[in-house]
Amino acid sequence: MIEQRGGFVAVRNHYIRLENPPLMRLVIEVIGGPYPSGAWQLSVAHYGEQNGDAMRDPELTFLVTSDGDGFAWTPLTYENSYLGCYQVAASVNERGEISVRNQRLLRELREFAQMWDNNVKDQGFLAVFERTNPVSK
Repeated sequence: MIEQRGGFVAVRNHYIRLENPPLMRLVIEVIGGPYPSGAWQLSVAHYGEQNGDAMRDPELTFLVTSDGDGFAWTPLTYENSYLGCYQVAASVNERGEISVRNQRLLRELREFAQMWDNNVKDQGFLAVFERTNPVSK
């Protein structure tokens, strides 16, 4: 989706927002980078609303790096606003280097991210993106 929208720089300036009622909207945005390593920091979140406030359910932030064949997504944080839950598995310094704070949480977030990615596809968000962002030929 990011490549089809023009890459990380384009998405940094214009986030991706996908509406797929009755499901919560899905938002993908660049929140950091580029780092000297070429990495970017991204947020992927489902948003609902409570008392007029945007609520994340959930939000994962990632450090995205090129691994030669594609991109490696390393989860950094998890938030669920409805539960008042915010967890940090790893942080990123100004050079784009990861410092793991909680190895167990990092493993859990990797597993969750894989499951969530499959769910997002199964829920039709990829189809919504493809319908609203056709590939130019």
